[in-house]
Amino acid sequence: LLIPMEIKEQSLKIIGNENTMIIGDFNWTCEAVSNIIKNCIEHTPRGGKIGIEFSETSLFTIIKICDNGEGIPKKDLPYIFNRFYKGSNSDKDSIGIGLAMAKSIIESQGGTIEVKSSEHEGTEFTLKFYKGVL
Repeated sequence: LLIPMEIKEQSLKIIGNENTMIIGDFNWTCEAVSNIIKNCIEHTPRGGKIGIEFSETSLFTIIKICDNGEGIPKKDLPYIFNRFYKGSNSDKDSIGIGLAMAKSIIESQGGTIEVKSSEHEGTEFTLKFYKGVL
């Protein structure tokens, strides 16, 4: 992930307590988070910014991944987590599976994923991993 960021001269800021914990499968959770970060890198211009913030409450751990990229068009937002969906801003080589897989991984662990986006301003993904059965 760092090589594409370096090529595009993007900055990464990570904020959070290093003792924050997630209850779930480490490898699959990393896969989900990596897919979201890759998406941010692809849709953030040269010199752009990507941020990761994580925190913990008594009920859940929250991870926010945001960028100041091109944003997701409003018409695409309801579909971005659908398998094989390629938004209007998608790269021609995109398969349309990364965000669908991320959502599936997160939800299979009892978590949730939400997205907020404004065109030409950026996108924010919010992941919540609950600590117990609700």
